[in-house]
Amino acid sequence: MALKATDLFKLVSLSYPIATNRGYFFQENRISEADNTYYQRICFVNPRGQVTVYGTDQKHDRHPKLSPDQQWLAFLSQAADKTTQVFLQAVDGGVAHQLSAEKEDVTDFGWQPDSQAVFLQTTIGAKKKLSDAKRPHPVTVTRAQYKLNGVGLLPENVTYELRVQQRRQKTSHIVMQRQHDFQVGAIAPDGQKIAFAAERLPDDPNDFSQATYLLDLTTKQVTMVNDHLPQAELTPAAFSADSQQLLLYGSDNHLPNVSQGHLWHYDLANQKLQDVADDVDFDIPGYVNGDFQQDLSGKVADFVTTDYYLTIGFDHGKTSLYAGGPDERLTPLIEGRRHVTDFTLTPDHRGVMFTESTMTIPSRLMYFDLATEEEMVLYDPNRRITRSLGLVTPETFNFNRAGFEIEGWYFPPQKATASHPAILYVHGGPAVGYGYTFFHEMQYLAAKGYGVICPNPRGGLGYGEAFTAAVIKHYGQDDYKDCLAAIDEALKLDTTIDPERLFVAGGSYGGFMTNWIVTHTHRFKAAVTQRSIANWLSMYGTSDIGYYFTPWELEGKWTGDLSDVQGLWEFSPLAHIDFAKTPTLVMHSEDDQRCPIGQGEEFYIGLKLHGVETKFMRFPKSNHDLSRNGLPNLRMARLTAITDWFDAHQSKREAKGE
Repeated sequence: MALKATDLFKLVSLSYPIATNRGYFFQENRISEADNTYYQRICFVNPRGQVTVYGTDQKHDRHPKLSPDQQWLAFLSQAADKTTQVFLQAVDGGVAHQLSAEKEDVTDFGWQPDSQAVFLQTTIGAKKKLSDAKRPHPVTVTRAQYKLNGVGLLPENVTYELRVQQRRQKTSHIVMQRQHDFQVGAIAPDGQKIAFAAERLPDDPNDFSQATYLLDLTTKQVTMVNDHLPQAELTPAAFSADSQQLLLYGSDNHLPNVSQGHLWHYDLANQKLQDVADDVDFDIPGYVNGDFQQDLSGKVADFVTTDYYLTIGFDHGKTSLYAGGPDERLTPLIEGRRHVTDFTLTPDHRGVMFTESTMTIPSRLMYFDLATEEEMVLYDPNRRITRSLGLVTPETFNFNRAGFEIEGWYFPPQKATASHPAILYVHGGPAVGYGYTFFHEMQYLAAKGYGVICPNPRGGLGYGEAFTAAVIKHYGQDDYKDCLAAIDEALKLDTTIDPERLFVAGGSYGGFMTNWIVTHTHRFKAAVTQRSIANWLSMYGTSDIGYYFTPWELEGKWTGDLSDVQGLWEFSPLAHIDFAKTPTLVMHSEDDQRCPIGQGEEFYIGLKLHGVETKFMRFPKSNHDLSRNGLPNLRMARLTAITDWFDAHQSKREAKGE
C-alpha cells in the first residue's frame, strides 16, 4: 500500500524520555485530522510493557520532568483560563492537579533539587490585550528586531521573571526579574546556583552575543561565565553531580552565521572555560532537515560522571550521541545512519534512553547500555503502520566538485517503472543539512511515482566549517552548480529517471535556489518555490532577521546596510527574471515573518509579467514553518498542490499514457 499524505495523521513522534527505577515516561506527539491541530500526551511504560497515560486531558500535556526523588511528575498543560501552567501528578498514580497559578503563561520550569519546589519562568505584560474590532489601537515598536516568525510582533515593556513555587503552597514568589528575555539551562544539584542564558547587550541591535550567567540563589549575585569571550553565543546545558562543573554549547562567533557550534566545559572552582570540541570538525548540536519530529526537548549535553559526558552532534547527515571528557576527545557513542532526537540518562547513569528516527522509522524509544554498548528497542508506536506503507530506503551518493565532496540522497519511486520523473529538492537554511531522519514529504513524493534528489550543497551543516562558509558572499554560484551536478549523479544511480522530466522544488534558502535555478537554466519542466527569497533589497527591512542575515550571508560581515544596492540586486533572482521560462508554482504563507509574503508576491508578478506560466498559492494563518508544523489541513493542501503541479507538467507522451 502506497503512503498517502494523510498517513501523517496515523504516525506519532516521541520526545522527552525519562528513565525511572520502575519504568519510563515519554511524550507522544500526534496530529489530529479531526481537530486540525497538534496534540501531546504523556505515557508511562512499566517493565511488563504495559502503557499508562498520565496528565490532565491527553491533548495539551507536555514537557514532563521527574522530581529528583522520583515521586512526582511535573508537566505543562492548559489550565481552565487557557493559560499554560505547571501540573503535578504522583508517579505511583492518582489525579493530576494544577500547581502554578500565574497570571500569564509559564514558559518553562525545573525542579528544585530537594523535590519540594519548582522554578517557573513567566513573562509579565506579554499577554495580548483584547481590542475592540471596530476601534483598533495602533502598535508602536522601538527595537530593530521587533517581530519573530511564528510569534508576530514582540511585546515591549515586559518583565521576565524566575519564580519558585513550593509544592505545598498555592502561590509562587520571585527569585529574579529582568527586563530582557533569558532562559534557564541548568539547576545545580546542590541547590545553590542556576545557570541561564541571555543576550549580553540586548539593547544593541548589532550585537549578536549570548552569555551564560550563574545566579547565586543565596546572594542573588549574577556572574558571567564567558566574560573573556564577549562575542560568543553560549547556552548552559547541565551541571555535574558535585555542582562544580558546567557544560555549555554554542559558538565563539568568529564568523557570522558560520562558526560551528561546539561543546564547552566550565570549572566553577578555577573559573576556567574550555572548548572541548576544538579538535573536531562537526556541529553541536547541528540541525537535520525534516518535517516529522515534533516538540523535542532540545537537550544537547549531560554529565555521566564529573569527567565523562555526552553530547549531540551532527556529521555527514548523522545525528549521533558523542562521549568525551575535559581531556578526552569527543567520539561517537550512539551513531549509525539515524537521527538521535532526544536522550536521557538512567537514574544509575549506567544507560542511556533515547528517541531516534531513521529514513524509514518515524520515531521510537531505545535503550543503550554504557557498559556493554548494546542497545534494544523499548517502544515503537509506528511499527504496525509503517510495515504496510512500502517506505523506500534512499541511496546515498557522493561526488567531488570545486574543492568539496558533496553528499546527497536519492529516494527512488516506491513503484519501479521503465521511465519516471524526478524532483531536485533543495533544503532550506542554508546552514542545515539533509540526513538520516524520517521525511514524510519525500516518502510521499516517492509514493506518487517521483524520484527525489536531496543534495547537501556547500553552505550547509555537517561537513566542516569551511564547507558552511563556502556559500558566504557566493549565493547562487557553486552552491547552484552543486545542485545541478547532483542531478547528474542521480541519473547515474537510476537510469530509469527520464532526463526530460526533471522538476525542482525548495523552501526558504531552497526557495531562493529554486528561484535562482529557473532564472538561470531551462533544464526543468516545472518548479515549485516555497517561502522563498526573490529580492534581497526588500528582504533586508521586512524579514524578522533580514537586517542582519543579509549582510551575514551576502557580505560576510556582522552588520551592513543597503549601500551596495547593485550587489544585493545581482544576488536577487528577481534581477534575472527576464531569463525565466519554467512553469513555476509560487507558494507562500501569509504570516511568514522570516521570508515575508512580499517575496513570493514580487516573484509571482515578475513571472506573470514576463509571460511565464505561473500560479500563486497563499496560505492563510500560516508562517515560515507551514511544512513542519502548520495547520494540518494546509499541510495536506500543500502536498497535493505540489504533485498536481508536477503531474500537470509531465511530457505530452506521458500525459496521453503513451
